[in-house]
Amino acid sequence: MSLIDTTTVHAPSSSSASLKLEKTDHHMAITRSTGVEFTPPVTHDMVRSLFDPTIKKSFFEIIVLAILLSNFILAYVLCIKLDANFTKDFYILQYIFWRLSYNVGIGFILHYQSHYESLTNYAKRNKLFDKKNQSNSKLARLLQFELKSKLNKEEQNNIYSYPDELNVWLIFRQFVDLILMQDFNTYMVYVFLSLPINNLSKLIQWKSIFGLLLILFNIWVKLDAHRVVKDFAWYWGDFFFLQKGSELIFDGVFNISPHPMYSIGYAGYYGLSLISGDYQVLLISIFGHLSQFLFLKYVENPHIERTYGNEGSSDSSILSSSGNCGVDDLITRENYDYSRPLISIGFWLENFDKLRIGDITTVISILSLIAWYFEYQPSAFTLFLSTFMVKLVSWSLISAILWKQHVSKWFTKLYLSNGYTQVYSYQQWQFLYNYSQTISYSLLILQTVNQMRQCYYNRNMENPIKSYMNDIIFGLLLCALQIWCNEEIRSAISDFGWFYGDFFLSNYITHKKLTSQGIYKYLNDPETVLGVSGVWGTVLMTQFCYHNVLLATLWTLTNFVLIKFIERPHLIKLYGNDNANRQSGVQRTLLQMKPIRRVSEIVDNMERLIITNLLKTSGRNTPLDSDEEQDNNKSSSLDEIALSKRKDWNSVLEHALYNVSKNLKTNCELKLLSVKNNTVILPNEIIVHWKIPKELYGINDWIGLHRVIDTQNNHKYKSVSPVGHCQSIFKDSININVSNGNGNQYVEGDIIFNHNQLYFENGIFEFKYHQRTSQKVMAISQPFRIRWPQLRIDSLESLIKSLSELCERIECVERRRNNSNSDNNDIHISFNSNFTIESLRSLLRDSMGITLSKEYIKNVQGNVNTLCSKVWEVKKILDELD
Repeated sequence: MSLIDTTTVHAPSSSSASLKLEKTDHHMAITRSTGVEFTPPVTHDMVRSLFDPTIKKSFFEIIVLAILLSNFILAYVLCIKLDANFTKDFYILQYIFWRLSYNVGIGFILHYQSHYESLTNYAKRNKLFDKKNQSNSKLARLLQFELKSKLNKEEQNNIYSYPDELNVWLIFRQFVDLILMQDFNTYMVYVFLSLPINNLSKLIQWKSIFGLLLILFNIWVKLDAHRVVKDFAWYWGDFFFLQKGSELIFDGVFNISPHPMYSIGYAGYYGLSLISGDYQVLLISIFGHLSQFLFLKYVENPHIERTYGNEGSSDSSILSSSGNCGVDDLITRENYDYSRPLISIGFWLENFDKLRIGDITTVISILSLIAWYFEYQPSAFTLFLSTFMVKLVSWSLISAILWKQHVSKWFTKLYLSNGYTQVYSYQQWQFLYNYSQTISYSLLILQTVNQMRQCYYNRNMENPIKSYMNDIIFGLLLCALQIWCNEEIRSAISDFGWFYGDFFLSNYITHKKLTSQGIYKYLNDPETVLGVSGVWGTVLMTQFCYHNVLLATLWTLTNFVLIKFIERPHLIKLYGNDNANRQSGVQRTLLQMKPIRRVSEIVDNMERLIITNLLKTSGRNTPLDSDEEQDNNKSSSLDEIALSKRKDWNSVLEHALYNVSKNLKTNCELKLLSVKNNTVILPNEIIVHWKIPKELYGINDWIGLHRVIDTQNNHKYKSVSPVGHCQSIFKDSININVSNGNGNQYVEGDIIFNHNQLYFENGIFEFKYHQRTSQKVMAISQPFRIRWPQLRIDSLESLIKSLSELCERIECVERRRNNSNSDNNDIHISFNSNFTIESLRSLLRDSMGITLSKEYIKNVQGNVNTLCSKVWEVKKILDELD
């Protein structure tokens, strides 16, 4: 999610555009091709022009009103003379005719007007608005009469001074009034004839209430849209001439949806379909809505881009270099073996690669589920339980990975420690995420189909298909809404954002700012609601079966938790609080209402508290403060950790010293001559001085090196035998001095423990003097700490050199001829019982905080150059991610 944040978008204002015209004081306009400036007359919206009795009506407007009135008279006569079914069919045909007149007819005219100014040029060629041409052309006289009948007396003579662009637009408005009002009128008559008036139980139900709310919402959308764009954009004025000195900004309903006049502005269609309960009304509504989208795509949008430029075109350079699309391209360029991941979209798979095992596995899994369903015919409960558990388990796995990746980069480290690349780990995540989503939705589809079959066959009514089809179509519309939402999300954040790329490849992001493009202009987290609309569509299609209600609830809750408590803390951490919590268009519009604003403040405070606690739990500082404060907190946190570690070591040493002093034998001593500050740095040797009364000394006595944790409860007698970490005391090899002190005779000497007898691990240790071949302890040394040396990590060369020197000192080096260069020999680590693979892993973890897997170390045969290069690469990647 790394696209730039764009709050001001340069796009046009039309009846579908999401922008407002702020007119200047002079209210000037300018023609498109000739650049003629003029002051247009005052005009009104369609409803006021036709139905406000205080506004003067033109000749054409009177004709439009008469035609509208005739619709109701004709419908009444047809119902009386023939029947309601014939009347319904008649008005269906009428609606289709007027809808095609709108979208095809007006669309055709506007297309040519936009490209070639056809209407304007026709008027100029034929001098339709030339005062001298009245006697020569009946059409000119009619059009001039129409304009004069519409304008007041002061403006009537101005029609000859107005540019033809304005006059053509004023005439065009009258035809638009006829077509749009007839389109609306015939649709409403058809819906009225489809209402179950004779069956009030069907009319008075929850669907009718919800439908009424949709109608009221539709009315608000239309009124607010007209408040913003005025009648100039309502009648496609910018196809004829342009407003001068206007500024394009977001406002009102245009903040909550793209092209609200053509998207949510048709919510009333679906509200009326719910109230009627007739699937034929719904199908007709879908036809009308779909044709409006086609009008938008092929007529308005091309004109918008040609007149005002493509939305966000000014940011194209930024998007290509630092947007998510740029990140996808960057990953592909820098990793030759990377290819676009498989993505499940609805009922098809995008980016399928027959050479990728993961893609083939996904397809085989889907086909296997379908075969299992048809072969074994599982029960409804089996399908429900399977779907529920698969969704819950897969969500838990995905959430756990994302959370651990957010906290400690666990998933990336797992693959890096096994010799794989950062991008390879991301590819495995892509497969895992898409596979879990695909299997979950495949099972949901099978469960829904099975439940629909049971619902359909269990119905016992005269015509079950009518009401049942209505629910199916509404359910499918919700599924289509979810697919559209997913496509819009992918279009805005690309594959990188779709697969949570900023959790895994944040070092590839060069411009860390969340996108405000596409659907994210209107919603911050569109997948929270719209992303599960299709799942709730299955509830409609199965007649609110409790199995599907539970599944939809599970989908919604898991989606909400993932977004709010895993994704959002990561966004705050990576992009900053201000960027992650910006206001969307819907929020800006709703927060203008005081009750909603108050509720939103309460919810935001609770969410902020929860996310802050989650960030603290993860051991991370919340990026809610300034960068300076973050740096200070980070430094303070590191100091506290170091101090805590020192306190832990000191407490262990104090405890061990207490046990030693309590259990020392009288007149027996063990001293460490070469240990400073109770710490031994591997692989330095340790000189142990021992002293014991002569009568207790035996030729088979021995000294062993023990872990304190293994011996702290049995210092006096027994301890774990330190195999390989002990030395016997022989007269021939050890210099023994016999001394008289205080009248007693003692035997004393020095013994050296080198790397062959030391433990290669961090810990607290002590030496013990054992009598003869038993485990009886005669003397115990002061506890001391053994720790790894710090490898030099200022450069790769110094790392290789320091590790090589360490291996040579402990005599575990094997030199092998390099096949690529016969003059040089590679250094390999020859692991033994003391310096094991686990010892090397501990050394690297202590020096660099990085762990390599045992399998990888074995695979590279302990090659020092390869191991150091890999560790250096991992360190560089993790530093970039942090």
